[in-house]
Amino acid sequence: MKNLNKKEIIEFIKRNKIPLIIFLVVVVALIIGLIVSFNIGKKADGITKNEEEGMVANTNEGIISETTYEGLQFSNISLISENGYSTFSADVTNTSTTNSTISDVNIVLKDKDGKEIITLRGNIGEPLAPNETKTITAVTKGKFKNATTKEIVPYESVAR
Repeated sequence: MKNLNKKEIIEFIKRNKIPLIIFLVVVVALIIGLIVSFNIGKKADGITKNEEEGMVANTNEGIISETTYEGLQFSNISLISENGYSTFSADVTNTSTTNSTISDVNIVLKDKDGKEIITLRGNIGEPLAPNETKTITAVTKGKFKNATTKEIVPYESVAR
């Protein structure tokens, strides 16, 4: 094996300057990429970064199960938290034989101990005719993945 002296090394670097620079940039980029990829998803305060920033659906049976209130059937229910906000959504169908006079309801989300977490306003709007369906949504700040049940009750203004 040939021993390289200083002059030969300098000459080699001068001839291959651009490929060496490209090689060094690629190596540095790979190292940075590896460091970043190993830190993604690490836990901070018990919450993974993906949970913290991503979408989380509450799939508790007490939340997503169909509910009937005063002749209105609430179905296709979802409670989704994303980017610090939660959205409650449901299809509301008038199952009675007369027009519904209910334009708003309160949706009370409760924890496993039956304690109220938050009350959302479900705005149905115009009276629903028999068998008519409308989708309602209620959006609020916060995450409610710990809610285990919901209750549909008469609308009362809730000052917070």
